[in-house]
Amino acid sequence: MIDYSKWKEAYLIVTNLLLDPHNPRIPDSGENLSQRDLLADLVANDKVYELAKSIVENGYYPVEALIIVEENKKKYVVEGNRRLAALKLLLSPETAPNENWERRFRALANRIDPNAIRKVKVIRAPSREAAAPVIMSKHTRSQIESWSPLMQAKFYRNLVDRGLTVDDIAEQYNLNVSEITDALQRYTMYAVACALDLPEDIAKKVQNPREFPITNLERLYKNPKVNRFLGISFDENKNLIGSVKVNEFKKGYTKIVTDIAKGEVHSRKLNTTAEMDEYLKSFGDQKPDLTKKGRFTAATLLKTGTKRKAIPKTSATKKKPKSKPRPRALIPSSFSCDVNNQRINDVFTELKKLPVAQYPNAVGLMFRSLLEISLGYYLDRTGHLEKMRSTEEAKRKKKNQNLPRDWHPTLSEMLRYIVNKDTDIIRNGNLLKALRKLIDQKHELLSIDSLNLFVHNQHFYPNEDILRRFWQQLEGLFQIILVEPDGNEETG
Repeated sequence: MIDYSKWKEAYLIVTNLLLDPHNPRIPDSGENLSQRDLLADLVANDKVYELAKSIVENGYYPVEALIIVEENKKKYVVEGNRRLAALKLLLSPETAPNENWERRFRALANRIDPNAIRKVKVIRAPSREAAAPVIMSKHTRSQIESWSPLMQAKFYRNLVDRGLTVDDIAEQYNLNVSEITDALQRYTMYAVACALDLPEDIAKKVQNPREFPITNLERLYKNPKVNRFLGISFDENKNLIGSVKVNEFKKGYTKIVTDIAKGEVHSRKLNTTAEMDEYLKSFGDQKPDLTKKGRFTAATLLKTGTKRKAIPKTSATKKKPKSKPRPRALIPSSFSCDVNNQRINDVFTELKKLPVAQYPNAVGLMFRSLLEISLGYYLDRTGHLEKMRSTEEAKRKKKNQNLPRDWHPTLSEMLRYIVNKDTDIIRNGNLLKALRKLIDQKHELLSIDSLNLFVHNQHFYPNEDILRRFWQQLEGLFQIILVEPDGNEETG
């Protein structure tokens, strides 16, 4: 645990303090921005004038000290950049980005005694890493001007670039590993979008992280059908992996990013399988040619001079954070169901609403039900169910037995079928290994037998922990079977 009592306080002259070039609020342009550039960006985008006006009218509150770190004998403010910018402009309006802003800040400066704000209280943090938990808590869990999802993602990316692993970050900030890898994935896919060759007006919209609707992009790159269409996938740490020529991917991704920037793709569109199919059909000559095989990573696509590290691997042996509240429901809120079956959609929606700690029995029953009916639906739509029926019919015929007309494979039979190498449904090696382990380890708590006990044994009680472990093991499978398969698709 960090001993904050050893951090020293001081009152320092505002003009001796520097804005932080690594501030998550500032767009990551790949260039070394000057103090003047940083100030201009904050004024243009982060309500610095409104904050300066509040200081003039209400005074500067000394309770909230700025947090600084010293690097190369320079004092950088790592927490409180908006306040520092407001103070600097009240003391020196001539440093404003243009004449209009200078005039407005000078009018404010004339209404305040400069001696009242010449020195401010600061707290010296021993390093950026030590200060990071304080900064993170202020901007994600309080009423302070909150960071956007992209700003949070940049914050984590900065930590990784300074050598921290995902497990280190999770432990330090009491976060789930998936929250961090999701954020790093978000940062990567946004950075790739910014690196595309886009028309100037579109590029301007995309490269403004405060305005670009990243959630719309996230909804698409997390959709397995869109990923197959683009010729990409993500590994277990959510690093981008391309399986086509890089220019083929760029064609499709450019259209997606452009459509989002133009407002043609938004939260009220592409919410059904039919809408998504129609959208993907509209790509025309921008549709990636998946026959042009290749391989690339995010590093291939990024133009910045500094090469970004891949998202580091997580460690199963790392001690997990204890105090981070878990999501109430078993299925994460960001996880979606995209199939044309009302029953599956209803079960999925209800399951996402149930607090797993409060209703473990109901969640266990519904979870197993969702797995069975959605897997059966997927196998039916892809033609595999008919193959299973034919195989079973042939087996029984040898024994002079008839197959009932309403025959349907059990959950265990369907799972054994999909992990068979001849079916080529599961192509992710880690997922394949996890599924085979669930099937083969019959007497283990984390097994398909245990899932069956949720339904068939009156003395077996599922609990929150075991249910969450089942979700972790089966999430990859649900990503395949909860997406409406193409009519002629025979593999996942």
